[in-house]
Amino acid sequence: MSASKTVALAIATILVPASVFASTQCTEMPAETWLPQSEVKTQVERADFTVQRIKRENSCYEVKGQSKDGKSVKLYVNPVDASIVKEKVKSGTPPVAATAPPDPLFAGLM
Repeated sequence: MSASKTVALAIATILVPASVFASTQCTEMPAETWLPQSEVKTQVERADFTVQRIKRENSCYEVKGQSKDGKSVKLYVNPVDASIVKEKVKSGTPPVAATAPPDPLFAGLM
């Protein structure tokens, strides 16, 4: 591949929005066949998730909530049958300072 083609490909890759690469396809069915959000919420809760928010995201319902072990999750749900198409678990751990006892070394400073 020539240098000019390599540069053009690199520029095109940078200019294409990340959402094109990260897009999740849930259904091709028309919106009038979709379940109401309340039904999707019920089905997701039956799968042991706590639902905080549901919104329409392209061909999916995007559900933000928590797994049964307390981890933050983002689910992409098929709006026709409420099946979970993709699950993203937020990495990281909860802050330790909120539950840990004070450090005796710094106890006199507080």
